[in-house]
Amino acid sequence: DIGASFNWSYGNDIYNANKMEYTSTSKYHSRNMIDVMADGKRWTNLLSDGTISNDPVQLLEMNQNTTMWSPYMRKFTFTDWAVEDGSFLRLNTLTVGYTLPKSLANKVKLQNCRFYASAYNVYCWTNYSGFDPEVSTRRKTPLTPGIDYSAYPKSRSIVFGLNLNF
Repeated sequence: DIGASFNWSYGNDIYNANKMEYTSTSKYHSRNMIDVMADGKRWTNLLSDGTISNDPVQLLEMNQNTTMWSPYMRKFTFTDWAVEDGSFLRLNTLTVGYTLPKSLANKVKLQNCRFYASAYNVYCWTNYSGFDPEVSTRRKTPLTPGIDYSAYPKSRSIVFGLNLNF
Protein backbone atom coordinates (compact mmCIF):
# COMPACT_ATOMS: atom_id res chain seq x y z
CA ASP A 1 0.00 0.00 0.00
CA ILE A 2 1.07 3.59 -0.65
CA GLY A 3 -0.20 6.78 0.97
CA ALA A 4 0.80 10.39 0.42
CA SER A 5 -0.26 13.79 1.71
CA PHE A 6 0.45 17.12 0.07
CA ASN A 7 -0.10 20.77 0.89
CA TRP A 8 0.29 23.77 -1.36
CA SER A 9 0.06 27.52 -1.55
CA TYR A 10 -0.23 29.66 -4.64
CA GLY A 11 0.26 33.37 -5.15
CA ASN A 12 1.78 34.43 -1.85
CA ASP A 13 4.80 36.71 -1.71
CA ILE A 14 7.73 36.31 0.66
CA TYR A 15 10.13 39.02 1.76
CA ASN A 16 13.46 37.20 1.84
CA ALA A 17 15.29 39.19 4.53
CA ASN A 18 18.10 36.62 4.42
CA LYS A 19 18.82 37.74 0.88
CA MET A 20 19.22 41.32 2.12
CA GLU A 21 21.31 40.28 5.12
CA TYR A 22 23.77 38.17 3.16
CA THR A 23 24.13 40.32 0.08
CA SER A 24 24.47 43.76 1.64
CA THR A 25 27.87 45.07 2.46
CA SER A 26 28.39 46.80 5.76
CA LYS A 27 31.00 46.52 8.46
CA TYR A 28 31.94 43.03 7.26
CA HIS A 29 32.02 43.49 3.51
CA SER A 30 33.45 40.03 2.80
CA ARG A 31 30.68 38.05 4.48
CA ASN A 32 28.43 37.56 1.46
CA MET A 33 27.27 33.98 1.78
CA ILE A 34 24.64 33.19 -0.81
CA ASP A 35 25.72 31.65 -4.09
CA VAL A 36 24.06 34.34 -6.21
CA MET A 37 26.80 36.71 -5.03
CA ALA A 38 29.65 34.53 -6.24
CA ASP A 39 29.39 35.50 -9.90
CA GLY A 40 31.04 38.89 -9.27
CA LYS A 41 28.29 40.93 -10.91
CA ARG A 42 27.23 42.90 -7.85
CA TRP A 43 27.32 46.67 -7.62
CA THR A 44 29.77 48.13 -5.13
CA ASN A 45 30.91 51.50 -3.87
CA LEU A 46 33.85 50.07 -1.94
CA LEU A 47 37.30 50.65 -3.34
CA SER A 48 39.98 47.97 -3.10
CA ASP A 49 41.48 49.71 -0.04
CA GLY A 50 38.11 49.49 1.78
CA THR A 51 37.14 53.14 1.50
CA ILE A 52 33.80 54.28 0.10
CA SER A 53 33.64 56.04 -3.25
CA ASN A 54 30.97 58.67 -3.95
CA ASP A 55 32.48 59.87 -7.23
CA PRO A 56 29.89 59.21 -9.99
CA VAL A 57 32.53 58.72 -12.69
CA GLN A 58 34.49 56.26 -10.56
CA LEU A 59 31.29 54.40 -9.57
CA LEU A 60 30.25 54.10 -13.21
CA GLU A 61 33.67 52.75 -14.15
CA MET A 62 33.73 50.27 -11.24
CA ASN A 63 30.25 48.94 -11.95
CA GLN A 64 30.03 48.78 -15.76
CA ASN A 65 29.03 45.11 -15.95
CA THR A 66 27.16 44.72 -12.68
CA THR A 67 23.63 43.39 -12.54
CA MET A 68 23.00 43.31 -8.79
CA TRP A 69 22.61 46.08 -6.22
CA SER A 70 24.85 45.63 -3.18
CA PRO A 71 26.02 48.97 -1.79
CA TYR A 72 27.78 49.67 1.47
CA MET A 73 25.08 50.53 4.01
CA ARG A 74 24.70 50.53 7.76
CA LYS A 75 20.97 49.70 7.76
CA PHE A 76 19.13 47.43 5.39
CA THR A 77 16.94 49.04 2.77
CA PHE A 78 13.71 47.40 1.69
CA THR A 79 13.82 46.54 -2.00
CA ASP A 80 11.55 44.52 -4.25
CA TRP A 81 14.59 42.43 -5.25
CA ALA A 82 14.06 40.57 -1.97
CA VAL A 83 10.34 39.91 -2.60
CA GLU A 84 9.85 36.48 -4.16
CA ASP A 85 7.02 34.24 -5.24
CA GLY A 86 6.30 31.89 -2.35
CA SER A 87 4.12 29.41 -4.23
CA PHE A 88 4.90 25.78 -3.50
CA LEU A 89 3.71 22.19 -3.55
CA ARG A 90 5.02 20.09 -0.66
CA LEU A 91 4.95 16.31 -0.30
CA ASN A 92 4.43 16.20 3.48
CA THR A 93 4.16 12.48 4.08
CA LEU A 94 4.86 9.40 1.99
CA THR A 95 4.14 5.94 3.38
CA VAL A 96 4.93 2.66 1.66
CA GLY A 97 3.80 -0.57 3.29
CA TYR A 98 3.54 -4.27 2.63
CA THR A 99 1.15 -6.67 4.36
CA LEU A 100 2.08 -10.34 4.32
CA PRO A 101 -0.54 -12.63 2.81
CA LYS A 102 -2.75 -14.25 5.49
CA SER A 103 -1.46 -17.70 4.59
CA LEU A 104 2.13 -16.67 5.41
CA ALA A 105 1.15 -14.77 8.56
CA ASN A 106 -0.86 -17.74 9.84
CA LYS A 107 2.15 -20.04 9.46
CA VAL A 108 3.98 -18.03 12.14
CA LYS A 109 0.84 -17.78 14.32
CA LEU A 110 0.00 -14.18 13.39
CA GLN A 111 -3.32 -12.79 12.26
CA ASN A 112 -1.64 -9.93 10.42
CA CYS A 113 1.90 -8.70 9.68
CA ARG A 114 2.65 -5.36 8.00
CA PHE A 115 6.00 -3.68 7.31
CA TYR A 116 6.08 0.01 6.45
CA ALA A 117 8.27 3.07 6.00
CA SER A 118 7.05 6.65 6.33
CA ALA A 119 8.94 9.76 5.30
CA TYR A 120 8.00 13.25 6.51
CA ASN A 121 8.73 16.58 4.78
CA VAL A 122 9.79 14.59 1.73
CA TYR A 123 10.12 17.27 -0.97
CA CYS A 124 9.03 20.80 -1.78
CA TRP A 125 8.61 22.07 -5.35
CA THR A 126 9.11 25.84 -5.40
CA ASN A 127 11.01 28.62 -7.12
CA TYR A 128 11.68 30.34 -3.80
CA SER A 129 15.43 30.76 -3.23
CA GLY A 130 15.30 30.37 0.56
CA PHE A 131 15.23 27.20 2.65
CA ASP A 132 11.48 26.91 3.01
CA PRO A 133 8.57 28.86 1.47
CA GLU A 134 6.52 28.24 4.65
CA VAL A 135 8.56 30.97 6.28
CA SER A 136 9.01 32.44 9.68
CA THR A 137 11.37 34.78 11.41
CA ARG A 138 13.89 33.52 13.89
CA ARG A 139 11.50 34.57 16.68
CA LYS A 140 8.72 32.26 15.41
CA THR A 141 6.11 34.98 15.85
CA PRO A 142 2.79 35.02 13.97
CA LEU A 143 3.14 38.82 13.71
CA THR A 144 5.51 38.57 10.74
CA PRO A 145 3.81 36.37 8.14
CA GLY A 146 5.59 36.20 4.81
CA ILE A 147 8.96 37.32 6.15
CA ASP A 148 11.87 34.89 6.03
CA TYR A 149 14.64 35.91 8.39
CA SER A 150 16.98 33.39 9.99
CA ALA A 151 14.36 30.71 10.50
CA TYR A 152 15.53 27.13 10.80
CA PRO A 153 14.25 24.92 7.96
CA LYS A 154 11.89 22.02 8.63
CA SER A 155 13.59 18.72 9.30
CA ARG A 156 13.08 15.55 7.33
CA SER A 157 12.53 12.23 9.02
CA ILE A 158 12.02 8.59 8.12
CA VAL A 159 10.23 6.03 10.29
CA PHE A 160 10.33 2.27 9.77
CA GLY A 161 7.65 0.19 11.40
CA LEU A 162 6.19 -3.24 11.92
CA ASN A 163 2.56 -3.98 12.86
CA LEU A 164 1.90 -7.42 14.31
CA ASN A 165 -1.52 -8.79 15.31
CA PHE A 166 -1.50 -12.03 17.29
